[in-house]
Order: sequence, then C-alpha cells, then structure tokens
Amino acid sequence: MSHHGSLRRSTAAGMWAAYSAHTALVTWSLGRQPARLRIPARPAQVAGAAISAAGFGLCIAGMRRFAGVEELTGTRNQALLTAGVYRFSRNPQYLGYLAALAGAGLSRRSGAALLSTAVLAFAYSAWIPVEEQHMSRLYGRDYSDYCRRTRRWWGRRG
Repeated sequence: MSHHGSLRRSTAAGMWAAYSAHTALVTWSLGRQPARLRIPARPAQVAGAAISAAGFGLCIAGMRRFAGVEELTGTRNQALLTAGVYRFSRNPQYLGYLAALAGAGLSRRSGAALLSTAVLAFAYSAWIPVEEQHMSRLYGRDYSDYCRRTRRWWGRRG
C-alpha cells in the first residue's frame, strides 16, 4: 500500500477506478429508474437537491485543502490536514461524496442509486481503516491526537 510514506500509484489508481465504476453505476441507475421509491416527488427532489448540494460542498471543501493532484490521490503526502473542514471530519471527501450520491438518489427516487451508495459506504468502512493505518505510520502521535479530537465521519470530541 505505501511506498516512501505515500500510497503506491497502483493502489491510488485502483481506488479511483472503483470510484469511477461506482459513479457510472449510480449514473446508470439514476437514468434507468430500475427501482423507483414510492415517495412524493416534490419533497424528494427538494430534500435530495439540498443533501446533494451539501455533499458536493463538503467534498469540494475537503479537496481544496490539498496542494495538488498527487496529494489529493494520496500518492504524495506533505502535511497532516487538521484545519478547515478537517476539524470536523477525518473523511470529508468520502462523506461529501456519499451525501451527494444519496441526495441524487433521493431526488430521483431511485432505490438502486441509494442501494449502491449504501454499498459504497460499506466499502469505505472497510477501506478507511487501511488509510488510517497508513496515516498513523506516516504522522505518528500527531495523527493519534487528531483521531482523539475528530471523529471519522463528523463531529468533534470533548
């Protein structure tokens, strides 16, 4: 997974390929409507749009903290990010992406899109501990302290 304190390019490429495949699946399910939820359209559209907008905002706020593509993909790390949105979430990009996709699924009343987003959340729950081990090796006590202060998904601790 790591090479000189950074993720291997092959690991990062695999992660991004999986993200792309998932995005394609969600996009397909939003357009095809294989399992439309039986909820009122207008409230679903309004709530879904709000959740999506908040999710995109959170994801972009997390991405903006990085200096470049190599840091964004994890193939190069220079500093532990603990400011801005990272004060409230150790994984704002993942959380934002999930919220954006869930909002889109709700807006289109797509059960398939919501289900695939839940599957992605499960995959993130398996992947994030791998990233956390990497971050712990890379940043040591600073990362441990950060984990004690900031929750994995959202919120500050005492």
